[in-house]
Amino acid sequence: MNSNILEAIEPFYVMEILEQAQKYEKKGINVSHLEIGEPTEKINNAIKDRAIKAISNDQDRYTHSLGLQALRIAIAANYKKNTGVNISEDRVVITTGSSGAIILGLLSSLEDKDEVILIEPYYPCYPQLVKIFGGRVKLFTTHSVDNYQINIKKLRKAITKRTKLIIVNSPSNPSGVTQSEEVLKSIANLGIKVISDEIYQELNYEYKVDTMLNYKDDAIIVNGFAKFYSMTGWRLGYLIAPKTMIRNIQKLQQNMFICAPTISQHSAIGAFEIDNLEIERMKRDYKAKRDFIIKRLDDIGMPIDYSPDSTFYVICNMEKFKKNSLDLSLDILDKVGLAVAPGRDFGPNYDKYIRLSYASSMENLKEGLEKLNKYISEYT
Repeated sequence: MNSNILEAIEPFYVMEILEQAQKYEKKGINVSHLEIGEPTEKINNAIKDRAIKAISNDQDRYTHSLGLQALRIAIAANYKKNTGVNISEDRVVITTGSSGAIILGLLSSLEDKDEVILIEPYYPCYPQLVKIFGGRVKLFTTHSVDNYQINIKKLRKAITKRTKLIIVNSPSNPSGVTQSEEVLKSIANLGIKVISDEIYQELNYEYKVDTMLNYKDDAIIVNGFAKFYSMTGWRLGYLIAPKTMIRNIQKLQQNMFICAPTISQHSAIGAFEIDNLEIERMKRDYKAKRDFIIKRLDDIGMPIDYSPDSTFYVICNMEKFKKNSLDLSLDILDKVGLAVAPGRDFGPNYDKYIRLSYASSMENLKEGLEKLNKYISEYT
């Protein structure tokens, strides 16, 4: 790989905060973790039981490169149930995490020097992968005053002859905002390829579950099991793509990954067997934590100036304290033992922000926000 490309790749700054926090913890220092999007919700027994059964039955060899057919059928059925979209399992590729899905989606869509529009704030790996695969990043910034909705009129003006692709992440990491039906429809009609990252699709507390496939049948969909089903360490995602792209994606999969982790694939079938009452309970718990973090931030003088409706994140403007979010995040960690995600991860125009995750327990959330209050009161 070109050394210039390697030099241009940014670190995943939140992971550097996590690693620094872990050094502190090894010294016996208590750290509250609000930096990473890793649910503390326990894995449901339906998933565990499927994993145990697969191991007991020696179902641990390579699967088909596209993934277990039973899992692909279950995913297609789940999309039909949640969104009304009919897709064949032949359009579903099981991947090594949703990161694997993003990689395969980009590799199968990009040509050298193609322009890719990223919606800022964005998930940190997007620009790095676009650069690695020879694309050119073009930022389109959204703002809290618009509730982070994409302004379609401005977006149309940003498209050039070299623009081939847009990556949409709705609901969004880091803002926790879902793009409206009108916005999704308009993006579908822009005349460019769309990769729609829908990993937080079901963690939505205000609106019905939606998908870009409702508006653009040839969109490439990225999704997975890490966030909604708390399967972060199981490394399992999936891609939904047009049938015309599947063979090329399959060849990439065979050469890069062979197949997704086998035991994880078997276990994920159990995710679709979880009782709906349990799903609703989990979503109520997340919604309660969202409501709590918004109120508590307002109490300590850091009001959220938009309306997060999904995921388990909020972003806060910290400009009045410090404009360099990495320095600020390290200082908060050092002074009060609170780990937060620096806004630098989410785009150059968000370096004055931090992201807080409420994926953990309410107890940890309360403790972390008390530490943030202490930092603001005593160190700013």
